[in-house]
Amino acid sequence: MLIIAPVPSRISGDAQGETLTPDRDVENFGAWLAGVLAYSPASYTQIDTYLKEVLPDFKDLKLPLIGKEFRSLSIQFQQDNAEISLPFCDLSDGEKCFFICAVVLVSNEAYGPLFCFWDEPDNFLSISEVSHFVRVLRRTFQKSGQLLISSHNSEAIYSFSEENTLLMGRRSHLEPTIVRPLGELQVDGNLIDALIRNDVKL
Repeated sequence: MLIIAPVPSRISGDAQGETLTPDRDVENFGAWLAGVLAYSPASYTQIDTYLKEVLPDFKDLKLPLIGKEFRSLSIQFQQDNAEISLPFCDLSDGEKCFFICAVVLVSNEAYGPLFCFWDEPDNFLSISEVSHFVRVLRRTFQKSGQLLISSHNSEAIYSFSEENTLLMGRRSHLEPTIVRPLGELQVDGNLIDALIRNDVKL
């Protein structure tokens, strides 16, 4: 089971040891990546393929031992004849999310099937990236495992059908959260416009 709500600004890519269990904020991403690659070295090929789809200048990643059990993740980019190597901590928050996504995908295949709850995976992505990001996650988890995503992003919401979308809300902190399948609700016109106007009643 993976329950994650990444905080990319806190993810350095440094790793002490190896694990197959990411922290909720994925601050131990380097150790998680090291654990997955140690458990299933063939996973690197899948990680490489996915990252080259979303980051065309991605060349490879390195996670060498620096001390007895300490590793530091760096990423190599290449365009034409120019190359640059960056420590993982220097990537943008959105770029870090692509790396997290790659490891989620291979984890489900390597030691799954997994249940993955990802709290607002679209938080750090540009609008043009959200739909592709969510579709890749959905496609992988349709084969095996189970994916649950929370989101306030219209592009992410449109990436799911009414049959597998739940609307959650509460009237106050003193009342329980109400959960309703979207297909049961009366929505006039565009769903997102109705949500913006607060016309969707639970």
